[in-house]
Amino acid sequence: MPDGGPRVAIVGAGPTGIACAAELVRREIPSVCYEKGFLLDSLYHFPEEMRWFSTRDLLDIAGVPFGCPEPHPTRLETLAYYRAVAERFGVAVEPETEVRAIRPDTGGGDGLEVEIARRGRVERRPASAAILATGFFGNPRRLGVPGEERPLVHRRYVSGYPFHGRDVVVIGGKNSAAEAALDLYRHGARVTLLVRAPQLSERVKYWIKPDLENRIRAGAIRAFFSTRIVEIAEESVLFEDPAGRHAVSAAAVFPLIGYAPDFALFERCGVRLEGSERVPAHDPETLESNVSGLYLAGAILGGTEIGKIFIENGRHHAGMIASAIARKLQPQAAERER
Repeated sequence: MPDGGPRVAIVGAGPTGIACAAELVRREIPSVCYEKGFLLDSLYHFPEEMRWFSTRDLLDIAGVPFGCPEPHPTRLETLAYYRAVAERFGVAVEPETEVRAIRPDTGGGDGLEVEIARRGRVERRPASAAILATGFFGNPRRLGVPGEERPLVHRRYVSGYPFHGRDVVVIGGKNSAAEAALDLYRHGARVTLLVRAPQLSERVKYWIKPDLENRIRAGAIRAFFSTRIVEIAEESVLFEDPAGRHAVSAAAVFPLIGYAPDFALFERCGVRLEGSERVPAHDPETLESNVSGLYLAGAILGGTEIGKIFIENGRHHAGMIASAIARKLQPQAAERER
């Protein structure tokens, strides 16, 4: 491919997008990451004091060791590591650029056309191939109840510091909700935890679950199980449980009930969604979708079952995709790999 020609368009500049770009660099294939936020935007917005469940050796990408003193890296250590990988491989990122759709080249060529929106303008750019590596953290699930657009509702949890001495409601029973409830409690908030299931999820991190259960037993954190949220009012949350209907005071509400891929983007790109889990159609060997030249990487391959794929098992997608693209675009590069 000549210099200055169409590049591989990567949608997302998180760990998976960076890994894909780095593997393409290794094969001398130019690429660019289009990111609607900024480099590692979703990771930056993780809770400030978060520590990974995965160990550092399962989080490294592009053959670059993840060096940190503790087995489970912190958010800041992870940001520093992935940024360093991006810098090492010269990963090109266009921030504040939203990809609206990817289509076959209207000029009749073999490539693709990427529609982007940036600073109020819509552009269409050619791409030799494309990779969707958007993850799901930017698309939180909604409760579907009245009042969830009120200002007291926060769809992401970052820090408990601003909520000292205030009534806070956390909705959810998995890792995000469990960690937020504990962190808010430790920052001096009065925490009520509302869980739809009859108990906390068994997937809650092994060092978090007993800590939270002990706080609940001691009455330091109020918890209600088998709940259904009815409404979020101006200063309270109305919910039902087996004992009836209740209202709890709330200066802030965190509905941390999970995330989902941006299925609307898949559909605008022509990617077929299959089965009740809405798994995007793809070749398991190359991860190419039903749209020729459009590949899928990371957690989005699980459809609605986002718990199936994380960085530790999705990081290998980058090499698979880069090799498949090399075989199509640069047969000489594919030969070097053999």
